[in-house]
Amino acid sequence: MPETYLLRGVVKMKVKCMLAVFLVLAISLSPAPVFAASDWDTFTAEMEKRSKIKDTGAAVIADMLDIAPQGTEAELWNKLWDGEPRWRAAAAVSLINRVFPQGDPSRWQEVSGFVPQRSVQPRQLMTMDALFVAVDSLRQIPDGVWGSAYLLYLFGKSGMGKVMFIEEIPEGMDKVLNDVISVTGLPGDWSIKKIRGRLPVLPIYRGYITRDTADSRNMQYLDGYGSIASNGRYAWDRDRGYVYEVIEDRYERDIWINP
Repeated sequence: MPETYLLRGVVKMKVKCMLAVFLVLAISLSPAPVFAASDWDTFTAEMEKRSKIKDTGAAVIADMLDIAPQGTEAELWNKLWDGEPRWRAAAAVSLINRVFPQGDPSRWQEVSGFVPQRSVQPRQLMTMDALFVAVDSLRQIPDGVWGSAYLLYLFGKSGMGKVMFIEEIPEGMDKVLNDVISVTGLPGDWSIKKIRGRLPVLPIYRGYITRDTADSRNMQYLDGYGSIASNGRYAWDRDRGYVYEVIEDRYERDIWINP
């Protein structure tokens, strides 16, 4: 009986050795090394682009700050819409640097309050105009697209930011985003689910609206400080570009303005 077990053990060992030899031969004879070299070239190219986003991109933003115009938040916001791309980009970067904590777009949720002397217009939404205009304008100047990618890279660190403003993106910015990704290889998930509204994101105040009407039109609630919230005092109609103060249905004082 012991001899039988010993024989079985020897047979198993031989089988394992033969399998190992077969695997070695299969690997050595396969075209994998050729593909590995190609994959390596692709990998290094992607790494170079990622490095360029951070290095060249940050330098582009710094250059914009050097020529950034002066003015109040409202004045800088007005400068986003007129002039050559370089100057619109400079105004946008200046506004980003001023309003976002430490100039970091991923901290957009920390921005609150309303634009001074502009009625009920949330600063949090004003900053999104600055981000979108910067991304669009920068890509139109030499090497500026790396600055666009750098700003998106920073903003992309906010999961909620992507959900709110990338998955549901203003008209026209979908093409801008795809262009930046195509040129720079910006990593990450930048999926777009729906086009909603258009620039400017900053809405116009249009009085009062009932909660039922706001819900029926899929409006986004803002809290008392004008920040994105699950429920709140204000309702942002991002499809039409208006913001309303919410009143309870019993007051029957619903004001609806069609564009």
